[in-house]
Amino acid sequence: MINRGQVLKLFLQGKSEEAIAKSCGVSNSSSVRHHISNICELFGFKNEPGERFRQRDQLIPLFAKYKRELVSDKLIKASEFSCDDREEVNFYYVERHSIESECYEKILEPGAVIRIKAPKYTGKTSLLKRIIGRAKSHNYQAVTLDFTKPSSRVFSSYEELLKWLCKEVGKDLGLENKLAEYWDSDEFDEHTNTQTYFEDYLLKNQTQPLVLAFKNVDRVFEQESFRIDFCELLRCWSQLHLEGNQFAELWKKLRLIIVHSTNVYGSLDINCSPLSGVGLTKTLLDFTPDQVDYLANCYQLQGLNSDIFKQFRKIFGGHPYLIQEAFVFLQKEQCSLDRLLEIAATEASPFINHLRQLLGELRKNPQLETAYYQVVNETQPVRLDTNATFKLQGMGLVVVDLNDCLPRCDLYRQYFSDRLNPN
Repeated sequence: MINRGQVLKLFLQGKSEEAIAKSCGVSNSSSVRHHISNICELFGFKNEPGERFRQRDQLIPLFAKYKRELVSDKLIKASEFSCDDREEVNFYYVERHSIESECYEKILEPGAVIRIKAPKYTGKTSLLKRIIGRAKSHNYQAVTLDFTKPSSRVFSSYEELLKWLCKEVGKDLGLENKLAEYWDSDEFDEHTNTQTYFEDYLLKNQTQPLVLAFKNVDRVFEQESFRIDFCELLRCWSQLHLEGNQFAELWKKLRLIIVHSTNVYGSLDINCSPLSGVGLTKTLLDFTPDQVDYLANCYQLQGLNSDIFKQFRKIFGGHPYLIQEAFVFLQKEQCSLDRLLEIAATEASPFINHLRQLLGELRKNPQLETAYYQVVNETQPVRLDTNATFKLQGMGLVVVDLNDCLPRCDLYRQYFSDRLNPN
């Protein structure tokens, strides 16, 4: 009988199914495949319909983070794992049923546009992967562009950015770069050239629907000289499938997913979302108490003292990142919940990098810093001006009750109350 622990160890060393079967003394590698699938499911990783090995790709970064010594250097390099990318490190996935079901239906519509927005570390990347998985189960192609990947040179001009976009889409579709043939800067503007490249080349021979996913679009929002132009381009694309011309059928093949963090709102001179009204827009909210209880069971922490667990909920609210990171910390460090609550808002906090990052963002904007000082130092909800409310909510620092602001969680109240400048 195959030992599951041995299968896991050999898998994390990069051994093939056949090599694992041989080491375990069995002749059929299908039983190894079955064991690996079961191990993945124990950690909450499942394939979407039509997928085969995605769940394995999720398992490797998890072990690379918490049991690095078990994972071969080759697998770590192949997974491109980064400890700083919290949405790529797969915590347990908590379904938001109404959001997923709407997105799963929308992605099948001709010319569909889905926009996923929320503060950092709320599960945007995880939801994106599931939407793409659903599309692939219907035999769609998918291309994902991450706007954090290109160098600063690409963002040196709007034309460079759009050329990069066109080249990357073509590369992922296996097409030759023909920008020199189709792009004419002397005769046409950037939008016309980009649209022409898609219509006359990238989409022209596309036989199946194409999902084009843009991740971390907030990096474009930071580009003051052309962020409005880029948002207008996407707004235009969302309507092209409705045009009564010969190209409308091409744009019906395209499904566009736009994913961006709202944290960037705090540093911009704006008082509304740059892509307001574009596509089916979904904002990811904090976890409900039932979802927090579900996660406690996932992390096998259901035996926590009920009174202390109420304090846990008060400190962390429904913040997806803080809750999952706290559960992981309790498991990994063998730390008591009492001790975690004691250090959570101090410089010894396991969340200190997250808290310092937010503090740094607030200090860049004295008006916001003063506004948030009021919020965390009042025992009652605070009414701020519309612009401050919009920015602080976008940064994930407050929840808004009608017109009034409260700290998103008590951890933020404790940490920021004596670290912000009131003037």
